[in-house]
Amino acid sequence: QLPDGKIVTAFTLENIKHTQITAISYGATWQSFSVERDGVKQELLVQFDDLAAYLDNPFHFGNTIGRVGGRLSKTDYDIEGAHFTLTPNDHGNVLHSGINGFDAVNWHGEARNLGTAAEINFTRTFDDEFAGQLAAQVTYRLDDEDRLDIIFSGVSTENTLFNPMTHVYFNLVGKDQDISQHKLQIASRQHLEVDNHTIPTGNVIDNQNTKFDFAHLHALGQEHYDDAWILDPSRQGEGVGLTSPDESLTLTVDSDRNGVVVFTANPDDSSDIKTALAIE
Repeated sequence: QLPDGKIVTAFTLENIKHTQITAISYGATWQSFSVERDGVKQELLVQFDDLAAYLDNPFHFGNTIGRVGGRLSKTDYDIEGAHFTLTPNDHGNVLHSGINGFDAVNWHGEARNLGTAAEINFTRTFDDEFAGQLAAQVTYRLDDEDRLDIIFSGVSTENTLFNPMTHVYFNLVGKDQDISQHKLQIASRQHLEVDNHTIPTGNVIDNQNTKFDFAHLHALGQEHYDDAWILDPSRQGEGVGLTSPDESLTLTVDSDRNGVVVFTANPDDSSDIKTALAIE
């Protein structure tokens, strides 16, 4: 339970292949994603097993981020007659919606069986610094083909900003292992140029012959990434592919949005070795 006594609930879905996902009501957080290989459960997420770690979670492991994911360079907005001011929390910018975030509150959750799939629905109403009262919903739906859909929706009483995301980190061989030999492919020809505070400048840069070129599957290497790629609109349902070093396990990720952020990190900040890869 939370320090104020409110109960945090974990919901687990399991399909016929014994693939499991778990999401917790605090932050509508995706806490676990495991597959069964040769009778052994293998965890694919970098995650925590106790609530206290999620209450002190500067890397936002598994959190639902909203109302707006990423960085906003402005703090004052006028949208069709609605004016609002946001509190900055990152070099004068607003990162992951700052004090208004989806990630630091407890949501109402329900799970249900759909036959060949099952889902967890989290709902909560937000009345904060953004314009309008927002009724938000996050759905995690797992089917028997090992497909996980994450669906965001929201209805606001005023025109507002709404661009949520899942801030989940993967390591296909174990959360303490170096990810440099994981292989990455991104269906993208261009990425966004950013300034020294990771705010897009407005310039779009070609990926070819740069460290951002993942048009073909290859190892991540030792480079650090906290960058946004523009997804190819002609892609066939596979925006990003992540493959284990021995190529025995592949994760594919796609979205109905036009971009993806890839972020490499070491959760405990104790070394330069990267052990986690976020696909946002």
